[in-house]
Amino acid sequence: MRGGDAGAAAEAGSPRSPDLYDLSDDSDYAAAAAASSDHTAMRTDSVDRGSDETARIDVLYEKERVTIHPTQYGSSRISGKLRLFLQQGSLFLSWEPNEGADSLSTSSFGVEIDKYRNLYTIKALPLSDVRFIRRHTPTFGLDYIIIVLSSGLAFPPFYFYNGGIRELFSTLKQHVFIIRSDDDPNVFLVNDFQDPLQKSLSSLELPGVASVANAMSRQNSLSFTGSADESRHGTDRRHGEASSMSQYGSKQKNKSNDPGRDLSIQVLEKFSLVTKFARDTTSSLFLNNSGAHTYGRQQHEYLLDNKASDKHKNQYITPEKAVPSAPPETDPLPLVWGNQRDHPLSVEEWTAFLDPEGRVMDSKALKKKVFYGGVDHVLRKEVWKFLLGYHEYDSTYAEREYLAAMKRAEYEAIKSQWKSITATQAKRFTKFRERKGLIDKDVVRTDRSVPYYEGDDNRNVVVLRDILLTYSFYNFDLGYCQGMSDFLAPILYVMEDESESFWCFASLMERLGANFNRDQNGMHAQLLALSKLVELLDPQLHNYFRQNDCLNYFFCFRWVLIQFKREFTFDQIMLLWEVLWTHYLSEHFHLYLCVAILKRYRQRIIGEQMDFDTLLKFINELSGQINLDRAIQDAEALCTIAGENGASCIPPGTPPSMPIETDGGLYVQQDEVL
Repeated sequence: MRGGDAGAAAEAGSPRSPDLYDLSDDSDYAAAAAASSDHTAMRTDSVDRGSDETARIDVLYEKERVTIHPTQYGSSRISGKLRLFLQQGSLFLSWEPNEGADSLSTSSFGVEIDKYRNLYTIKALPLSDVRFIRRHTPTFGLDYIIIVLSSGLAFPPFYFYNGGIRELFSTLKQHVFIIRSDDDPNVFLVNDFQDPLQKSLSSLELPGVASVANAMSRQNSLSFTGSADESRHGTDRRHGEASSMSQYGSKQKNKSNDPGRDLSIQVLEKFSLVTKFARDTTSSLFLNNSGAHTYGRQQHEYLLDNKASDKHKNQYITPEKAVPSAPPETDPLPLVWGNQRDHPLSVEEWTAFLDPEGRVMDSKALKKKVFYGGVDHVLRKEVWKFLLGYHEYDSTYAEREYLAAMKRAEYEAIKSQWKSITATQAKRFTKFRERKGLIDKDVVRTDRSVPYYEGDDNRNVVVLRDILLTYSFYNFDLGYCQGMSDFLAPILYVMEDESESFWCFASLMERLGANFNRDQNGMHAQLLALSKLVELLDPQLHNYFRQNDCLNYFFCFRWVLIQFKREFTFDQIMLLWEVLWTHYLSEHFHLYLCVAILKRYRQRIIGEQMDFDTLLKFINELSGQINLDRAIQDAEALCTIAGENGASCIPPGTPPSMPIETDGGLYVQQDEVL
């Protein structure tokens, strides 16, 4: 059913898809679709596509206030118009942001958001390139969809502020063949088959049939641009400026031999609710379309000469076998080297930073000192409170003593909320039982090789559990997710005080809590920024990842999620974290560290022709093998070279940036009819 006949044929009672593929969620679906006829009325436009031809467009569906959130904060919203339209017999989807400042953004943030509008524009996405659509209908909050392409790449979530998801699926159903996934009832495979046999095979809904049939019907892979600038340079692009895509991917279903399996298993599985299915169902596409992608390429002048760091190769893993040399490089730019590491901040130096009343006189100089040398362990209990934001740099001894007393009382009040829950109450408090059970399982396997936490009936493990349970009541919306115990364990080890550890941890979660959001916006923002930084600082490696379907950067997920906790020893991670917490060169220095490590191993990655699964295994096996001082120096050099160009690769509000404050709190709440 195509073109202007679609609506008329439907009203005339034309044959519908079998009930097996009905997309309705409830009995009022048909009524809702009929009531939406005003929104999905057919319209014919004539759009000038250039001097060669004028293409006829039949608009099948159009919806205003379909919104994306480029960061994890509610104050950063870009509203736009979503369309489905027919052109020359093919179905396309487009999303274009509204002109001018977005009314849903704060005035201070709107200027920053304006820079990113073009990055998220979708001019014309062929539905033949869509692998599936995942629909989310939360009990509280807005409905949204995630569109995943055949390559495994995905667009950021589209939130429907005025409803319209049912009407969207109703329109899609008339023009493409849709199968509800057996793995997840909220996932809908989109198959635009032309061959009746392929359509029949897919209708059987046998395991693997849909993906095989779909692979037979696909001949072209995804084309997209990496930035708004690229859209002006690239050629033969089918999707215009669809650079906003989150680049998801996942491992194969069999993870039993993954050395990183112990890390935040449930968090990883939540993150890959979409990506796991995308990778499994499109594996045949990756094999059949290897090297078939056509991408626009933006040239960057910011290159590093990787050859100059060869003299440090002995500080890293030595390949077990001869590695074929990578293609020759031509990096003509002068080198920028990170400074040599300094000795840790000493007691004498710390005392010199304080005035007689205990104020830090030069916080910037202190951060610089910590960045280049770290902190002597005997001082960490005191200095970390400043780095984590528990104490203000201009606070006095007396003010800090008073704060500690007040915070201790507040902590005990929050803790009493769950301590007072009786067994009878717990039976009726499912969320509490679930979180307590998850925490109980995690704390007994968190850093148990460290003497502070080893042994049975360890009191410190109990304190670790109590703090995490208390935090789940303090921040009930976020609660507890696997990986949080990894952040808390070193803090408790240093503070050796339950209340102070709690408040330091809570301050850290203000910055990193978005890593554990269910919608993964925080992780998506960081992985997207990492992709752009690699493209800026090592185009050759980025090009290799692009050709091998690794642009999702999911192999760096563990690095970003818990900030390299699995990659270094306990002592090393305390040093690294205090370096990161200074935010001396960048709030996002951990991303430059990712780039530095990837760049260090570029020749081995390319030389051994690592695919996604091999690369993921290789990255996990780097644990304990990375020279920390060398990596920090490399990251400093990269950060210096990138400068403002690097900063512009990172969307505002990307963790660990502090949440953007508004009059209504962290999230702008509007009284509106949805």
